Amino acid sequence: MYKKYSLLLVTLLVLAGCQSVPKPEPQVAQHQRDHGASAAHRQAFIKDYDRNGDGVVTREEFDQARAAHLRAMDSNQDQRVDETEYVQEFVARMTDEQKEHKTKQLKQAHVRFGVLDRDKDGDLTVQEFALSGARIFAGWDLNQDGVVDAQDPLPTP
Repeated sequence: MYKKYSLLLVTLLVLAGCQSVPKPEPQVAQHQRDHGASAAHRQAFIKDYDRNGDGVVTREEFDQARAAHLRAMDSNQDQRVDETEYVQEFVARMTDEQKEHKTKQLKQAHVRFGVLDRDKDGDLTVQEFALSGARIFAGWDLNQDGVVDAQDPLPTP
Protein backbone atom coordinates (compact mmCIF):
# COMPACT_ATOMS: atom_id res chain seq x y z
CA MET A 1 0.00 0.00 0.00
CA TYR A 2 2.90 2.34 0.84
CA LYS A 3 4.31 1.60 -2.63
CA LYS A 4 0.99 2.60 -4.26
CA TYR A 5 0.93 5.95 -2.48
CA SER A 6 4.55 6.69 -3.25
CA LEU A 7 3.94 5.90 -6.93
CA LEU A 8 0.89 8.17 -6.87
CA LEU A 9 2.90 10.90 -5.15
CA VAL A 10 5.71 10.64 -7.71
CA THR A 11 3.17 10.76 -10.56
CA LEU A 12 1.53 13.86 -9.10
CA LEU A 13 4.89 15.56 -8.65
CA VAL A 14 5.87 14.79 -12.23
CA LEU A 15 2.55 16.09 -13.52
CA ALA A 16 2.86 19.20 -11.37
CA GLY A 17 6.32 19.80 -12.81
CA CYS A 18 4.87 19.58 -16.33
CA GLN A 19 2.42 22.38 -15.66
CA SER A 20 3.50 25.51 -17.42
CA VAL A 21 4.04 28.47 -15.19
CA PRO A 22 2.27 31.48 -16.68
CA LYS A 23 4.50 34.41 -17.47
CA PRO A 24 3.63 37.55 -15.56
CA GLU A 25 1.76 40.12 -17.60
CA PRO A 26 3.87 43.17 -18.46
CA GLN A 27 2.95 46.25 -16.51
CA VAL A 28 0.75 48.42 -18.70
CA ALA A 29 -0.37 51.80 -17.51
CA GLN A 30 -4.06 52.70 -17.71
CA HIS A 31 -3.42 55.35 -20.40
CA GLN A 32 -1.64 52.70 -22.49
CA ARG A 33 -4.65 50.38 -22.21
CA ASP A 34 -7.04 53.23 -23.02
CA HIS A 35 -5.08 54.57 -26.00
CA GLY A 36 -3.66 51.38 -27.51
CA ALA A 37 0.07 51.48 -26.89
CA SER A 38 2.06 50.32 -29.92
CA ALA A 39 5.59 50.41 -31.27
CA ALA A 40 4.72 53.69 -33.02
CA HIS A 41 3.51 55.19 -29.73
CA ARG A 42 6.72 54.11 -28.01
CA GLN A 43 8.77 55.68 -30.81
CA ALA A 44 6.81 58.93 -30.45
CA PHE A 45 7.40 58.84 -26.67
CA ILE A 46 11.15 58.40 -27.22
CA LYS A 47 11.17 61.21 -29.81
CA ASP A 48 9.38 63.54 -27.39
CA TYR A 49 11.51 62.85 -24.33
CA ASP A 50 14.98 61.76 -25.55
CA ARG A 51 16.89 64.90 -24.62
CA ASN A 52 20.36 63.74 -25.73
CA GLY A 53 19.33 61.89 -28.91
CA ASP A 54 20.68 58.47 -27.90
CA GLY A 55 17.42 56.63 -28.55
CA VAL A 56 16.85 56.01 -24.83
CA VAL A 57 14.70 57.95 -22.35
CA THR A 58 15.97 57.93 -18.79
CA ARG A 59 13.73 59.01 -15.93
CA GLU A 60 15.93 62.10 -15.54
CA GLU A 61 15.42 63.05 -19.21
CA PHE A 62 11.69 62.48 -18.88
CA ASP A 63 11.46 64.65 -15.77
CA GLN A 64 13.55 67.43 -17.40
CA ALA A 65 11.37 67.42 -20.50
CA ARG A 66 8.20 67.50 -18.41
CA ALA A 67 9.53 70.43 -16.35
CA ALA A 68 10.40 72.33 -19.55
CA HIS A 69 6.96 71.55 -20.94
CA LEU A 70 5.32 72.89 -17.79
CA ARG A 71 7.39 76.11 -17.98
CA ALA A 72 6.41 76.53 -21.65
CA MET A 73 2.71 76.11 -20.84
CA ASP A 74 2.88 78.67 -18.02
CA SER A 75 2.54 81.69 -20.32
CA ASN A 76 2.16 84.22 -17.51
CA GLN A 77 5.05 82.64 -15.51
CA ASP A 78 3.06 82.43 -12.26
CA GLN A 79 4.29 78.88 -11.52
CA ARG A 80 0.79 77.56 -12.22
CA VAL A 81 -0.95 76.37 -15.39
CA ASP A 82 -4.58 77.31 -15.56
CA GLU A 83 -7.09 75.75 -17.94
CA THR A 84 -6.67 78.48 -20.55
CA GLU A 85 -2.88 78.04 -20.65
CA TYR A 86 -3.24 74.26 -20.82
CA VAL A 87 -5.74 74.39 -23.68
CA GLN A 88 -3.72 77.03 -25.58
CA GLU A 89 -0.64 74.81 -25.51
CA PHE A 90 -2.70 71.83 -26.65
CA VAL A 91 -4.18 73.79 -29.57
CA ALA A 92 -0.72 75.03 -30.61
CA ARG A 93 0.71 71.50 -30.47
CA MET A 94 -2.25 70.11 -32.37
CA THR A 95 -1.88 72.78 -35.05
CA ASP A 96 1.82 71.94 -35.46
CA GLU A 97 1.05 68.22 -35.70
CA GLN A 98 -1.68 68.90 -38.26
CA LYS A 99 0.71 70.99 -40.37
CA GLU A 100 3.32 68.22 -40.24
CA HIS A 101 0.70 65.59 -41.10
CA LYS A 102 -0.62 67.70 -43.96
CA THR A 103 2.89 68.16 -45.39
CA LYS A 104 3.55 64.41 -45.25
CA GLN A 105 0.17 63.61 -46.82
CA LEU A 106 0.75 66.07 -49.66
CA LYS A 107 4.10 64.43 -50.44
CA GLN A 108 2.37 61.05 -50.39
CA ALA A 109 -0.34 62.34 -52.75
CA HIS A 110 2.32 63.12 -55.34
CA VAL A 111 3.86 59.67 -54.91
CA ARG A 112 0.46 57.94 -55.15
CA PHE A 113 -0.41 59.89 -58.30
CA GLY A 114 2.86 58.75 -59.86
CA VAL A 115 1.96 55.13 -59.08
CA LEU A 116 -1.61 55.47 -60.39
CA ASP A 117 -0.55 57.20 -63.62
CA ARG A 118 0.65 53.95 -65.17
CA ASP A 119 1.40 55.40 -68.62
CA LYS A 120 3.15 58.44 -67.06
CA ASP A 121 1.28 60.94 -69.24
CA GLY A 122 0.41 63.25 -66.33
CA ASP A 123 -3.30 62.31 -66.31
CA LEU A 124 -5.34 59.60 -64.63
CA THR A 125 -7.58 57.85 -67.10
CA VAL A 126 -10.82 56.18 -66.09
CA GLN A 127 -9.08 52.83 -66.57
CA GLU A 128 -6.09 53.76 -64.37
CA PHE A 129 -8.41 54.98 -61.64
CA ALA A 130 -10.61 51.86 -61.93
CA LEU A 131 -7.57 49.59 -61.68
CA SER A 132 -6.60 51.31 -58.45
CA GLY A 133 -10.12 50.84 -57.07
CA ALA A 134 -10.15 47.17 -58.00
CA ARG A 135 -6.87 46.63 -56.09
CA ILE A 136 -8.17 48.49 -53.05
CA PHE A 137 -11.42 46.51 -52.96
CA ALA A 138 -9.62 43.20 -53.45
CA GLY A 139 -7.30 44.11 -50.61
CA TRP A 140 -10.28 44.27 -48.25
CA ASP A 141 -12.48 41.52 -49.77
CA LEU A 142 -10.07 38.82 -48.66
CA ASN A 143 -12.63 36.03 -48.69
CA GLN A 144 -13.44 37.03 -52.30
CA ASP A 145 -17.22 36.95 -51.89
CA GLY A 146 -17.81 40.31 -53.57
CA VAL A 147 -18.61 42.20 -50.37
CA VAL A 148 -16.48 43.69 -47.61
CA ASP A 149 -17.91 42.87 -44.21
CA ALA A 150 -16.95 41.52 -40.79
CA GLN A 151 -16.54 38.03 -42.31
CA ASP A 152 -13.45 39.16 -44.24
CA PRO A 153 -10.19 38.48 -42.44
CA LEU A 154 -8.14 41.54 -41.69
CA PRO A 155 -5.31 42.23 -44.14
CA THR A 156 -1.82 41.43 -42.92
CA PRO A 157 0.77 44.17 -43.22
